[in-house]
This record gives sequence, C-alpha cells and structure tokens, in this order.
Amino acid sequence: MQGKRQKNIMSSATLTKNEQIDNIFDAIEGLIPHNVLISCPDWAENNRYMNTKVTGRAGNFSFKNAPYCREIADCFSKNNPVQQVAIMKGVQLGLTTSVIENVIGYSIDNDPCPMMFVFPTDVDAENYKKLKIDNLIDNANLRDKIAPETDNKNTRRTGDTSKLLEFINGFLIFASCRKGNDLRRTNVKKLFLDELDAFVDEIKNEGSPIEIAVKRTDSYVEKGRKICYNSTPVLAHKSKINEFYLKGDCRKYYVPCPHCGGMQELVFYKSDGGLYPDEKATIKNKVKTKPYGLIFDVKECRQGNYESVRYRCMHCGEDFKDYHKRTILQDGEWRATQQSKIPFYRSYHISALYSLTKPWWNIVFDFIDAGTNPKKLQSFYNLDLGLPFEDRTGGVEYQTVHRLKDDTMQNNYVPPDALFLTCCADIQRDRIECEIKAWGDRYRCWGISHRVFYGNTLDLYDPCWQELAKVKDEVFNNGQRIEIMLVDSGDGELTDVVYNFCDLDEERLILPLKGFVSKPRTREKYKLVEIKDYDDLYLVEIYTDLYKNQLARYFSQEERIDDEYPDGWFTFAAGYSDEYFRQLTTERKVKTKTPDGLVNIKWEQHGRNEAFDLNVYNLAAADLIIQRYSYFYLRLENPNPREVFKFLKTVNTVKQKEV
Repeated sequence: MQGKRQKNIMSSATLTKNEQIDNIFDAIEGLIPHNVLISCPDWAENNRYMNTKVTGRAGNFSFKNAPYCREIADCFSKNNPVQQVAIMKGVQLGLTTSVIENVIGYSIDNDPCPMMFVFPTDVDAENYKKLKIDNLIDNANLRDKIAPETDNKNTRRTGDTSKLLEFINGFLIFASCRKGNDLRRTNVKKLFLDELDAFVDEIKNEGSPIEIAVKRTDSYVEKGRKICYNSTPVLAHKSKINEFYLKGDCRKYYVPCPHCGGMQELVFYKSDGGLYPDEKATIKNKVKTKPYGLIFDVKECRQGNYESVRYRCMHCGEDFKDYHKRTILQDGEWRATQQSKIPFYRSYHISALYSLTKPWWNIVFDFIDAGTNPKKLQSFYNLDLGLPFEDRTGGVEYQTVHRLKDDTMQNNYVPPDALFLTCCADIQRDRIECEIKAWGDRYRCWGISHRVFYGNTLDLYDPCWQELAKVKDEVFNNGQRIEIMLVDSGDGELTDVVYNFCDLDEERLILPLKGFVSKPRTREKYKLVEIKDYDDLYLVEIYTDLYKNQLARYFSQEERIDDEYPDGWFTFAAGYSDEYFRQLTTERKVKTKTPDGLVNIKWEQHGRNEAFDLNVYNLAAADLIIQRYSYFYLRLENPNPREVFKFLKTVNTVKQKEV
C-alpha cells in the first residue's frame, strides 16, 4: 500500500486535476476501516425513497419530518447495545414508518437475520405486508435481495408471500398474536410487536402471546437481539404498552422554548406549576397560579375560533405558536426520567403535540369535543396524548375521596351523632386489616379507625387473631361498643380458620362473610345462610357489586353545605393514610360482552383494594343492624332504615340527657 501510494504521488505531475482528486479520495477511503457498519438512521436517509402511496410528500426519506424518531431507530443499529425498546405513542407521529419500517429495510440490506413481526390479527399482518413492506422493498432498491421463486417445480412457494419474506441470509415472518403456532415457528433475532394493547391477553391453553414471542429471541440474547414493543395505549389498568414502558427509563422528548431556550417536554394544559416569575402568574378568585403547556380560551374555541391556542413555556411564561414546532423539534433531545429496571432496555413516550401533521388547534378541538363523554375522553387520552386512560365510570377519583378526610378528627373518636358502630376485617396471608365505622342518621358514616394486625393468619392461635378479637370488646368515648363484626372468609385455605374464629364468639356478634357477584334477577343485597356443623353460626353472603355501586355514589357526592349532609356522607379520621385512600380508587366499572352479545357491567380491580372492600363490608354490616332493629325492636315485616334511624336517634337523645 505504501509503495502504491508513493508511486501515485511521484507521477502526480502527469495526472489531470480530476484524476488527482480521485486519487486523494481513494487514499482516504483506504484509511477508513471497512468493518464500521452504517447506522439505521443513516441507511434510511441514504437509501429510502417515499412515494405518494405512503406519504403526502414524495421524496427521499428524512428524519427532519420526525426528528424524535432518529434516536429510537438508532437503537436498532447493529453496533448499538440496546436490546429492547418500548414505544408508547399518540397518533400521526410517523413512528411505525420512521422506526420499524426503516429497521426492516436496514436489516435486509445490512444486518440480515431471522425476524418476526407480530400483529393483533391475521388481517392486520397481511395488509401491512402488502401496503407497507412491499412498498419499502421496491423503493429502497431491495428487491434483488428478496429470495426468488423456488426451483422446485412441484411447489408454487416463493420467498415473498403474505406471511413470509425471505431474503439473503434471513427472513421476516408476519404473524398474528392469536396463533401460538405462528409465534412458536422458529427462533428470531429481531422481534416487532405492533399495537400491543390490541393483543389478546392469552391464547387458550398456551399462555401470553407476548411471552411466547419474546421467548423466541432467547437464543440471541448474547448475539444482539432486538425487540420492539410498539403501541398506542388504551385503558390504564390493562395497558400492556404502559407496563413495558414503565420497565424502561421512561424517556421524554425535550424541546427548547423559542424565547428563552429552556428545555421542556410538550404537555397539554397544566393549571399550575410554571417556573416563571410571579408577575406573570394568573390570578383568579384571588388565587395565584402559573399555568403552562397548551393554553387556549375555551369559550372562543367552542364558538369555532381557535386563534387563542398557543403554548406557554414553563420556564419563562412566554407563549409561542404551532408554526414554531418544526424549528424546536430539530433541536430536541430525549431525556431519561428514571433508571431502567432491565439492562439494555429503553422506553419512549411521545404525544401528538409533537406531530407536524396534526396542528395544536386540532388537539384542542378533540379535547373540547370530548367533554365528559368517557369514550371520547379515552380517545383523546390515547390518540392525542399517547397516555393510558383512567376510566372512572362508576369509580371514584383519589382527590374525590381524599377530600373526605377530616384532619381535626382524632382516631377512635365517636361523634355525638353516631347511633351504632360496626367493624369489618379483610384477611390476607400475612395480616388482618380491619376498620371501625360509626353510623348516623341516613347512613352518615365516620371512619374512626383503620388497623392492621400482622401475623400468620393460617394459625388461629397467632396473636393477630387475638388482637382482632379484642376490638369487639372495646368501649369507646361515648360508652358504645361494636354491635356487629364481619370477617371475610375468603375462597379457600382461610375459610375454616375464619369460621372457627367466629364460632369462638358466644355472643354471635362476629360473623363470617363471603362476597358474590349479583345476577340480573338479584334483588336483595345480602342474605344469611346457616353454616353446617356449626351451632347457630350464619354466613353473611353479600352481592359486592351492588354495594360498590352504592359506595361510588356516596363518595362522588357534591360537597356538603354547612351542616346539611346528603344521605351517605362519609368522613375519615386524621389517622387514615394516603395509601388507604388510593385503595379506594383501584376498582371501576367495565363493560364487557358475553358470547351471546349481551352487555355485562362488572367491577374490575387493578391494584390493592382492601380499603374499598372494608367499606363494602361495613356498609353491609350497617344494613344487617338495620334489619335486626327492624325485626326485633320495631316488629316490622321488612327492614326500614328510615324508621330505624328515627328510633335510634330518640334512644341516643335519651342517653345523652341521662349523661
């Protein structure tokens, strides 16, 4: 090489100017190591052409139209150590085109290997292959790398079918998440899972399709496997992409303010939290706030005038318009917001606020059009914000129940208006959680104490059971004691322990409880069933969804006016924890369809819910006391809460006068 270069230099006097320049470039190229692989983003911009079938702007592919996609695409470059990528996104952001399609083209051309692309259905897979991948191959000069028709004259198989694309040294399988055989077909180095939240939870008798597919990459863990989890989210409590997003480093795309340069994530309207000076704050009803994010005048927008839509910088408080978006996106960068829980794992979230094809006024229109309609609000959260939707239909918000906490009310204090006390217990393997409620007129309720007794609940002689037994005999500040205690008997190994515990109470004030789901013909919310082999011990069977509906109405009522309380107004003592109130919000109503097409509404749990259960049980206990007073004191044929409360108020007044 040295001799050749010396010869060229010595004879340069006889070469033309262009020949000398060519020699220089040849020499430079000889110094560049040939084992340096081109990155996926560079390949896309150098090789891919976009025609009018896939874009409104035909021409060479460029990340200028979606600069936030460059880093994500680079994660799939051969020399990049990242192995798993989760993308939670809004709409009209070009992520599938700019990331997944580019990765496929790049792999065929520069990093051939076994690959699989999994879709929610067969139809999705076939349509994507036909409309997108075939176009990619034809417009990135890859057709000559696709396997030709087989030489076997007895078959019509080709290397390019609706479910299989074979190319030199590799292949790409198009599969449905509903077919386990497709997912188990072979091992793959690169796996793409598209629209994850539309995947079935499991394939009958086979398990999770996601887990099945990911297992096919195990043999490539040490060889640079690549997995892409890509989806617009749906409901929060069942969102698969949100789960995978939270496993990673939760990256957000930060862009500079065109006024101050302050870097920030683009967000929808935030009512407060801006970092700008106080003199720019908004004052309404004598309250000072610092809103930021997408700002707009609701009244004007409802009249069809969207001129007020603009973005307020959280740093300087200045506003800028939608047309600034293209400029600030070019200078943006991804920033991790937490430590990834898995090595070589990145996760990204991005909303439609970054889209160059969906203007901000259109996003505001979607929000205003949604109003309070749960279905439209879900579409806004999922498609525009790229966030999972917290469906609170029939459920309650954290703020709604936390406002019921009275910081001036001491634990274990029974208010003067309380007419009777109940206590209920939820049994877990390692603890007993119990709550004591005081009840007043018209189901006025005070939560006076929430207690947890840790221990081995499988052992009836463990101290945790003794602690629970003592609660029944406590005498409170007004001389009252608990009139009934219900203990959840569970569905298995704890049932006999609970029965035996209740049987030890000779007064029969402690009763086991079991919850059921109501049926269309269910009328009563509870019933008493005698337990065989136990003398005069009854199981309280309650229809929990009916009580949950009642509690949801009680918790969601408007604020009280002065001392006038609505029926079922709840108050909680100062000692109740934030975790307790969080558990009151972990269930919600969900509509499902039965095989015969009927709509079924049920409550679904998405987290610890002991607190919600304790309120359900105590409400049932209050009904049992009302039944007891109706039958044995007032001699009524049916339970009558109004008459019972009237009777107990009279008794309570007499007692207070005696004191």
